[in-house]
Amino acid sequence: MKALELREEQLNPGKDIEDKKQISFADTEARIMGKKGHFDYAYNAQISVDADRQIIVGLHISQNANDKQEIEPALKALQDTAGRLPDRLSADNGYLSGDNLQALEQSSTDAYIATDKGEKSPKTPLDGSDRKLVKADFDYHEADNTFTCPGGQVLTMKREGQDGSRVYQGSAKVCADCPLQSRCCQSAKGEARTLNTDDKEPLRQQMNSKMKTESAKAVYGKRKTIVEPVFGHIKNSGFRSFSVRGKEKVAGEFSLVCATHNIKKIAKAIFTEIVRPEFGHWATNLAI
Repeated sequence: MKALELREEQLNPGKDIEDKKQISFADTEARIMGKKGHFDYAYNAQISVDADRQIIVGLHISQNANDKQEIEPALKALQDTAGRLPDRLSADNGYLSGDNLQALEQSSTDAYIATDKGEKSPKTPLDGSDRKLVKADFDYHEADNTFTCPGGQVLTMKREGQDGSRVYQGSAKVCADCPLQSRCCQSAKGEARTLNTDDKEPLRQQMNSKMKTESAKAVYGKRKTIVEPVFGHIKNSGFRSFSVRGKEKVAGEFSLVCATHNIKKIAKAIFTEIVRPEFGHWATNLAI
């Protein structure tokens, strides 16, 4: 309990500890993470991979259970390793967050991040189906910081947190009279529809628009042949879990694992005469 209290005071000073918070007896620096219903104490291993030869050119270990804050440390790792940032970067939908988009906005990297999970509409809002309306069905207006629903109502910002989180809401009376009410409002108390986002919504909208273009889809479509196979190669080589404890040691072990992968890739490229050591060149298009 003392270790948990110390950790939470460092991470969230002055805030009450949530009931679900836990700490590992074996590795106090590990965090609870889950996938497909399986939860365990773990670390979030991140890699950036060269588009041409699947060389790992950047890596870091995170204690975050998701990838919403991992772009900035990934860019830093790339800068430290290569001495420069990549010209182009693609990442899956798990990286679509305000913090990540802001980090990319402040860099010179041309980014392509998948938009989904309510960030894009599969069909038009008034297509006659009974599907639930998602955030992408609402139009955002940066000029006055409002959303307009498919029924024409304007949702204004009602609350803004210190972390930049924002809540937008319309009128309950207008929602009650709207023909789309059953597909939109989900409140058992009859409250108006709310939308949750943050102060980086303009950046999110820009990425949404960008990823609708055919050129962006073509760039992102290559991601599945860049970074995903690398994780498979690492697992097939026998590495399935870390054998040490503590973030620093885990980072060291993961560096060795990635170095082994790179040595195999470089050796294969040399033996097949794809590159020659004296004038080899690696492109800077990346995927995370």
